[in-house]
Order: sequence, then structure tokens, then C-alpha cells
Amino acid sequence: MKKNNVLVDPSTLGFDRDSLNRVQIRVEGDIANKKYDGARIMVARKGQLVLDLTLGYAERETRRPMQEDAIFSIMSVSKALTATALLRCVQRGDVSLLTKVAEIIPEFAKRGKEGVTVGHIITHTAGLGMAPAPIPIPDLGVLEKSVAAICDLPLETPPGEIVSYSAMTGYTILAEIIRRLDEKKRSFRTIMAEDIFQPLGMFDTSFGISKQLDNRRVPVVVRDLDSPELNHQYLMTRDKGITETTELAAGGGGFSTAPNIMRFAEALRLQGELDGARVLSPAMVALMTSNQTGLRPNSMMNNSRALHGLAPFPAYLGLGLFLRGEGIFPSHIATLASSKSFGSWGLGSMAFWVDPEREVTFVALTSGIMERIRSHMRFQSLGDMVLSSLNKL
Repeated sequence: MKKNNVLVDPSTLGFDRDSLNRVQIRVEGDIANKKYDGARIMVARKGQLVLDLTLGYAERETRRPMQEDAIFSIMSVSKALTATALLRCVQRGDVSLLTKVAEIIPEFAKRGKEGVTVGHIITHTAGLGMAPAPIPIPDLGVLEKSVAAICDLPLETPPGEIVSYSAMTGYTILAEIIRRLDEKKRSFRTIMAEDIFQPLGMFDTSFGISKQLDNRRVPVVVRDLDSPELNHQYLMTRDKGITETTELAAGGGGFSTAPNIMRFAEALRLQGELDGARVLSPAMVALMTSNQTGLRPNSMMNNSRALHGLAPFPAYLGLGLFLRGEGIFPSHIATLASSKSFGSWGLGSMAFWVDPEREVTFVALTSGIMERIRSHMRFQSLGDMVLSSLNKL
């Protein structure tokens, strides 16, 4: 990945320029129709940028335009970053995916959670469920308080049986595992900064965000007010409460820019190494990007599926990542992407994916949260437009 993010002529990398330019026309139309407010979209092939769009608003109400260096709350894309740190612990032999969580966090062993393993949590099969810990929203930003509350929760389903996506609780426990295993006794935020972000040149990525960056921060706002799954008031309160010291990090408290997410995605495409800095081994990336949940559906999508009248479809989860898999169903990854494509997405606003077969990397961060499946279909359509414009493999 070129450090200066130079945009190249897409035709030199097999793209039809006119077809690729239709992506901008489509997004501009969506913004004009107030489906969402703005977008930062980047597409690369073989590490070279062929599309780099900065469109619409960072904040529609104040008419603040989107900026190239806009900082987004990346929601559940944070999980892919946290999973990377956890898998580094596995590489060092500090922990195994078969290790029981209670071996590292003894107070976790209660109310049916005694048999939950690290592997259960990273694959969302622990049975912890969707809801955050039942504590005040400000306390969710304190890792110690969140972990204590989660340890007191019962399981919703037996571990290993179903894919029960844990939006916040599971990866909070992974953050605490990472923190407790650290020989230097660093905070989770510091571990992520020093071990992942700095080596990969992701200097605009952090867990929690400084008030000094408010002029670059894209506020969280919900656009699909008819969606029963989007709690507008909760999301607004949560977003405004996140500060530089917030530890609500592992599952959804990360902040980043489109160029930084592109660098992370490229590191995964290149089997764990970017510009001479290796964060994961090729073998670990292969495991991370392989299907760990078979054909089981993701229970998180039940409400969204009902809203759209859709039948269940496979979750296709790796280790902290979503996979394309096979079949036609809503996904943030393009329908046309190869079956081994992988990526991550955050609540109705942002996504990235990598097609390793075609060596294409797609990043889209947007302002204005959409309902999950509407957002999936939006990203899926844009991704299909990108891959349809690729004439030479």
C-alpha cells in the first residue's frame, strides 16, 4: 500500500473508468435523497488506489462537508482490530482458542459461563447475546465496570450451540483477556496503539477520541427512524459520552479514518504484513479468514430479516471477521466477490472487505446510520458496481 495514497489510472489495473465512476453518481444520488449524509469510499487493487471519494456531509444539520481525514466512530469494525490483538496472544502461546475464559478471568466462572472458551467468544458462539451490560451508559466506558457486570450475567444460550452475535459484551471480555495477559501491564488502549496501530501506520486510529479532534469527528446520527432495532437516543448518548479515556473499545468504541482502515485491510490481504511491519502470521490470517460457524444463521439478523421478510442465511463468521461464503443473501460484501472474501462492518454506517482472489480492497465509511439490511444492500450494490467495472483479472 503506497503511504502517500496516490490515485492511479484505474484502467492500468483492469478497470473500466466510466463504469467505476458510476459509484460516485450512485452515492451522490443516495445523499441527495437523504438515505445517508456523506461518505468516504476507497477502492484499491494490488495495493494501488483506483477510487477515492469524499462526498456529502460529515454533519448535514450544520452543512459541515465530509473531509478526506474525517474520523468516524467505526462501531463493530472495532472487533476486527480487537481480534487481531487477541490472535497475537495466541501466536505467542499466551492463550489458546480452547482456553476457558475463567482461567484468565476467574470471576467470569458463574451463572453457566464456566465452560465458555476464548474461541466461543471470538466466534460469537458463547451465548452472551446482543444487549450491553445492564449498567449506566457512562459506566460502559469503564472497562473494569463493564467486565464486572458481564461476569454477573447469565448465558442466553449454551456455549457452542448457536451463533448469537454479541454486540458489546463478548469483545469487552476479549479486551480484558488481552489486558491481563500483557507482560507490560499496559491498558487495552495502549496495547492496541503500540502493537497494532503504530506498526501499521494507522496514526488516526484509537479507542476513545480526544476532544481536540472534534473538528474532524463525524457525529453519530440515525437516519432510518422507522427501524425497531436502532435506538436513536442510546446511540447519541453513547457517542457523546466517548472521550479520550473511554475504554468502551473492544466491541464498538474505535475511531478511525478511511485511509487507516484501508491500511488495516491491506495488511490482512497481504497475510498480516504491511510496509515491513508484521502484526499476524500468514497461518493466523488464514485461520482468521476461514469459516468457523458453518451454515448456522446469525441470530443478530432476526429482527432485520423479519422487517424485510427474508429467510435465515448463514452467518459465515471467521475470527473477528465476516466472510462472503456462497449464496445470494444480504451482506456488506459484494455478491460478485469470491467466496473467500472477508471483511467487517459496523452498525449501518461503515464496512470494508477484501477479495483476495481479485486483489481488490473496498472501504466505505458513511455518516447517517441505516438499518442493518438496508445498509448491507447498499454496500453490496456498491461493491457489485466496483467488481462489475473490473474487466481484466
